[in-house]
Amino acid sequence: MTAEGWTIIGAAIALVGAFTPVLLGIRRDLTGLTRDVADLRERMARLEGLFDGFIRRDGGVSSPSA
Repeated sequence: MTAEGWTIIGAAIALVGAFTPVLLGIRRDLTGLTRDVADLRERMARLEGLFDGFIRRDGGVSSPSA
């Protein structure tokens, strides 16, 4: 293999080494965002369940039981 071939291989390895931490960081951030969205959906479902207890679906307000 010629010197140019080894230079190209070395440059490719250097680029992979330079971009790997960046790509792993992006992956970690996206995984965290996915978890955050799932948590928000769960919280919204819980809030909807709480409101269902106070407000009926037909728009009327349920009377409090005494």
